Amino acid sequence: MGIWRHRVPVILEQRDFWIVILLFSTSFAFLLNYYSLERDLNLITPHLFYIPLVIAAYWFPRRGVLITVAIAMGYLAMAYLAGYPNLEVITQATAQFYVFVAIGVIVSSLSSTLKEQEDRYHGIFDYSEAGVFLAMNLRSGFVIEEVNERGAHLLGYRARELAGREFLDFFVDKNEKAGIRERVSPGGAVTEFECHLRRRDGYVIHGLMSAGPIPGRKVVFTLVDITGMKKAEEALRESKERYQGLYTNAQVGLARASVADGSVLEANAQMASMFGYSSVDEFIREFRFPEHYADREVREHLISMLADKETISNFEARFIKKDGSILWARFWVRIFPEKGYLEEVFTDITEEKQSHRALDESEERYRKLVESLPDYVLVFARDRLLFVNPSAAHALGRSPEEMVGQSIYSFIDPGSWDIVRNQSSRRGAGVNVEPYEITLSTHDGKSRTVLVNATPISYRGEDAILAVLTDITERKQAEQELNASKDQYMATIDAMIDGIFLVNPELEIVLVNSTFRRWLKRIGTETEIIGRRLEDTLPCISGASLSSIREVFLTGENIETTINFTLNGREYIFETRLIPVREDHRVARVMITMRDITRSRKIEEEKRLAYEQIEKNIEQFAILGDHLRNPMQVIMGLADLEGGPLAEQIRCQAKEIDMTVSQLDRGWIESEKIREFIRKYYGIGK
Repeated sequence: MGIWRHRVPVILEQRDFWIVILLFSTSFAFLLNYYSLERDLNLITPHLFYIPLVIAAYWFPRRGVLITVAIAMGYLAMAYLAGYPNLEVITQATAQFYVFVAIGVIVSSLSSTLKEQEDRYHGIFDYSEAGVFLAMNLRSGFVIEEVNERGAHLLGYRARELAGREFLDFFVDKNEKAGIRERVSPGGAVTEFECHLRRRDGYVIHGLMSAGPIPGRKVVFTLVDITGMKKAEEALRESKERYQGLYTNAQVGLARASVADGSVLEANAQMASMFGYSSVDEFIREFRFPEHYADREVREHLISMLADKETISNFEARFIKKDGSILWARFWVRIFPEKGYLEEVFTDITEEKQSHRALDESEERYRKLVESLPDYVLVFARDRLLFVNPSAAHALGRSPEEMVGQSIYSFIDPGSWDIVRNQSSRRGAGVNVEPYEITLSTHDGKSRTVLVNATPISYRGEDAILAVLTDITERKQAEQELNASKDQYMATIDAMIDGIFLVNPELEIVLVNSTFRRWLKRIGTETEIIGRRLEDTLPCISGASLSSIREVFLTGENIETTINFTLNGREYIFETRLIPVREDHRVARVMITMRDITRSRKIEEEKRLAYEQIEKNIEQFAILGDHLRNPMQVIMGLADLEGGPLAEQIRCQAKEIDMTVSQLDRGWIESEKIREFIRKYYGIGK
């Protein structure tokens, strides 16, 4: 039902639909009237022509009269043919002809007027700069029936896509949605209602909306996008606030003064403070520029300069502050002759002027400091040395006078020329260059390794480079020795049969020897584990083992433990030692050494089982001797009872058996001694 409720009005607006209705109704009217004329029943049926006549005149106002005349003439011709010579039928048909033509003319005229009004309405609707939405006021909300292209564009849709949508669904703010529903649903109206609607792409627009009811429980909404205007207003407000903030809080003095008498018209707090006044109002009330120039003729000179050009920059002058002290100021000034005032921007350069005097005094101290520095200080421009301190000259086996004016490349090892040129190019392009190493060539053919830290300066009015070279020759040699020591250390631990790795306090692996890597490869585990966490990399080392490692970090004591785990269906046993590695009186790392004792443990287990089996066998032999002696005694007794030569043979064989059993007894006694030896020296059978 919901679909047809919106589709039916659309269908009724289509001209093709009404053409079909026109043809059908016209054909039906002619057939029924012909049937009626044949049977003299034509009193009512001519009224059926009103339907196609009204449709033709309304929907086709320009051709409606012609269509009406054609239908009327067709009816009249049919009446003449079917009713002749019946005068009553012909008279009635002629009257109907004029009625039909009159209806067509009147309806066509009214339709033309209505179409013109509708075209004007659609022109306003379609070409309005505001979005226009025509919605049905239902209980469920405001359902959109029609929308112009501007309105659809505002929401990011096409007009036909919005038909049937709930208009309030586009609102972002619940309060705005409730306000529209509360004021418009009962038939009320709103004007200039600010709201926020979400577009199809998620962007929220700021809109100005008006709404009012129209007949048929419909509401027309007009929407104007004021997002840009609101942003402009906000930008303007922020700009004013920034300007006011800059003016009020500027660290330079800003003032507007009268050309005629030098009175202050406007100023900021920095300007008042600069001249020793506690407030801007006091400064404006009491201060007059002509009265505060320390040199009276300066203001007249400034005014005469402004007569030639409107703006003067970097003008310096001395002023007398409120307390009588001197203020040196550098200022920018612009004159507005038609308005009769000056705009000035003041900078306090009193300290700068005082510092010039101090600069001259400190230059000599600076030179002495540079000359006494142990680092090598060079100043050069366009690859030519302009200054060399004594430390640099002494290290290179020359005097400062010999080096000044020479190319810097005369003192640099050719292997370092490229890096110097490259870094100089980068510095010239404005790139911040980090300190870098080069090699210097000394006068005696030796070399020195230095760390270069350079910066652009102005030297005697010329753009130059100040380079401070720190001699790191001894440090590089120490590093090389340290690296060699490290290599030997790594070679040593790699040669050990035990697996070794180090972890930091975060339990991240920082070092692994080659033996441990081979173990990892053998058990099918990833070998590149440097930097990874221990519990994530080696799941077999977890729980109690991790707690033991953390305990070593806390206590700094060695711990020995055994790790058992099963991997890929095979059992592994490792004897583990946790050894603290100290730095600065704290445990910085823990070294874990692991020895694979899986095979030795299995051999011990096999020995224990073999010993137990020997024990069982010996006990069985002892029992067997007792079992053999008892029957032998019975046999000997029976032989004595029987007597004769056979009894003697039986006794001889019985003695042989008894000797064999005695040997077994002696073997059992000796086995007991062997077992005691094994228990004592091999630890088996304890």
